[in-house]
Amino acid sequence: MHVLDLLQSDNLGLTLLWGEEALLGQEVSGVTATDLEDPGRFLGPGELVLSGLVWWSEGDLKKVDRFVSALAGAGATALLAGEETHGRVPDELVSACRAHRLPLVAVPAQTSFRAVTEAVYLRQWGDLSRRPTRTFALPENVRGELSRLLEAGAGPAELLDRACAHLGKVPCYVLTASGRTIARTPSAPAIPAQRAAA
Repeated sequence: MHVLDLLQSDNLGLTLLWGEEALLGQEVSGVTATDLEDPGRFLGPGELVLSGLVWWSEGDLKKVDRFVSALAGAGATALLAGEETHGRVPDELVSACRAHRLPLVAVPAQTSFRAVTEAVYLRQWGDLSRRPTRTFALPENVRGELSRLLEAGAGPAELLDRACAHLGKVPCYVLTASGRTIARTPSAPAIPAQRAAA
């Protein structure tokens, strides 16, 4: 999953404000939403950063540079800036992203950050499941969370709930080897007993 993949999504309406082709091809590891002025310590390399720009105030170039340099220093792949709060993405943010070589994408007011996050995780899961090598079909951050839950004694229903949390209302099941349902998401209809036994 790359930044360019998101830009090519018709239903998100994203607009590239700055970004060189090589930077848009960087691998995305996950998504973080933040409006902290200096979020660097909360970010991991390869993350897309979603921000509503609540922290921004007009004319404060130091604040803009501190925010963008924190993202670049943490190894973020791009900043996706929401237009909802201010009606636009400020020019000084575009300049700072260009100076720090951090791709900047505008997120229109009608596109929710949840929709962007779901698009990233759905694409990541699809990419992983199509790889020819033996690999887990879950992004690293989800695998880590599920491992911690398992160590803490979580049952199948809780694990399934967390594994599917970023996918929206999808029908998913955990079945035994004999086909008995031991957990299902709320949107998954019950499997009739005779079908499950087949």
